[in-house]
Amino acid sequence: MHLLAKRRIYIACIVLSLIFGLLILRLGWVQIVQVNQTMPGFHRTVREMSVLQRERGVMLDPGRGQFTDYKGNALTGKLQWGLVLFPQAGVTEKLRKHDGELEGFEMAQLAAILHTDLDQLNKEWNQEGAPHFWTAGASQPAHLTESQVERLRTLHLQGASIYPMMTRYIQGHTGMQWMGYLAEQPGSFKGQPGHQDEVKQPFAMKSGAAGLERTLEPLLMGIGPTLVSRMVSGGGEIISDIQPRVIAPANSHYPLRVETTVDAELQRGLEQLTEESGLEEGAVVVLDVANADVRAMISHPFYQPQHVDPKQSAWGNRAVQGAVPGSIFKIVTAAAALDYHAVSNGEEFHCGGEYGKYGLSCWKEHGHGNLNLEQGFAESCNVVFAETARRLSMEQLEQTADRLGLARPVGWEGKQMAGMPVLRHFDHEDHGRVRTKAVSSADEGAKIQTAIGQRDVLVTPLQAANLIVTLLHDGKVSAPRLVERIRYADGGTMVEMPLHDSPSAAGQIAPATAHKLLSWMNKVVREGTGKSLQRARWHIAGKSGTAQVQKHGEKLNHQWFIGYGPIEKPKYAVAVLVQNVSPDSNHQATALFRKVMDYLAESS
Repeated sequence: MHLLAKRRIYIACIVLSLIFGLLILRLGWVQIVQVNQTMPGFHRTVREMSVLQRERGVMLDPGRGQFTDYKGNALTGKLQWGLVLFPQAGVTEKLRKHDGELEGFEMAQLAAILHTDLDQLNKEWNQEGAPHFWTAGASQPAHLTESQVERLRTLHLQGASIYPMMTRYIQGHTGMQWMGYLAEQPGSFKGQPGHQDEVKQPFAMKSGAAGLERTLEPLLMGIGPTLVSRMVSGGGEIISDIQPRVIAPANSHYPLRVETTVDAELQRGLEQLTEESGLEEGAVVVLDVANADVRAMISHPFYQPQHVDPKQSAWGNRAVQGAVPGSIFKIVTAAAALDYHAVSNGEEFHCGGEYGKYGLSCWKEHGHGNLNLEQGFAESCNVVFAETARRLSMEQLEQTADRLGLARPVGWEGKQMAGMPVLRHFDHEDHGRVRTKAVSSADEGAKIQTAIGQRDVLVTPLQAANLIVTLLHDGKVSAPRLVERIRYADGGTMVEMPLHDSPSAAGQIAPATAHKLLSWMNKVVREGTGKSLQRARWHIAGKSGTAQVQKHGEKLNHQWFIGYGPIEKPKYAVAVLVQNVSPDSNHQATALFRKVMDYLAESS
């Protein structure tokens, strides 16, 4: 028994020695090799993560990609100075001098520089329990002026330091709803390890909730934030002897830079112009006729990207929302009549003011008399287009609308690009429509109302502006872009967004039809409803529209004017929509169209 016991002890010692040996080898592997390897699910090494566990920090820059206009001017992202407060146990005690008197002088100076009082300063200093930017009681960090920065640098208070912080949105109220906004969305970063909060900080990461911010979210999110942090003790107290340190991702490719097609100067100028013109509801779209790129896109009412209430509608982009088009849809009806030879050359119609059916009448009380289709187009005569519509089928109207890029999304999109199944430029872009499924093709009244842009017809301002580009390109439909390319931070190109068309399965209208419609739009300004535009700086052409709508039971009008200029060498296609105005008001859309074209002429 004695020998058996010794043998068992001997075997147990060997097993324990092997176990301890394996543990020592594992510890050595971790301390020597694995300590410098990146941890799964993080962008940090084991050594860095062990340090981060004992730090508390605040975010200086979320590392999110930024937007520029097509000339490289920044649309988002501006470095501004802020004051970071590092909470400490007993702040006022830390500020006592060696002789025991309270160092109130420097605290009072700090409060004066920040335009606050000592009670508010002391309250905010420790309210978060973690480092945070001074907010002055607001929801966002307070930006320091150059004068404040200079004065703060003369103070030497423990636990208060000046750091640059990235402010995303440079503008206040703006009409750039196409850009969108950010919102805190819990759970939106699951499966995206680059965005795990490595250091405790009070301002949570945000993700795109609308616009390009949302459609490009997987690319814009970056690989992690830049933080400033302080070491803490086991009890969570700041260790004052160890200086703060900045932690940033070490990848020269990020954050990305999104180069949009927008001209920032035109965008800002036209936003101001629309405000001065009193536009309350509506949109303005400016496209480059060479390629259908968006140069400016304004939506009213304006929104504040920094402070968005999702329950309100101001953040919605009206430039891509469908609205009743009224007489601008007569471009489609005229195109169908020409392509399907529904009207003979020189054929005349008679307008006496009243059509006599379907409650339809012409806007001119006693009518236009005898006039042909071209003259009816220039005068926007409902009776002429009602008679024309009788000779067309609903399907012909639908096919022509589709060929012209209406009743379907036309905004640029690409498949399987930059790791995304579908990459779209226009968030929440409406399809628009010609009719609802409930409307029968045999319903002549519905067809006639449809032909003059009423009934169930919806067109977006983007589609309307692109319709002009389509006519200028002999009937070929382009896909408007908002983004040209995405670059890495070091200047290299990550992905190009090449120009492409948006063809219809039904083909396209005849080039001769497109040319004739352009000449008729010229006649609208020379002899028709757009005569007031003859005094514009450029020779311009277009088509007006007025649509009858109801809002909360009140009868109102949508006003449109779409066109291009200069006629001699077209440069811009513009769509103006003024929504929900009194039926008795002047045609504000025509007046605003002229102002927009004059501004574009002055800027060219």
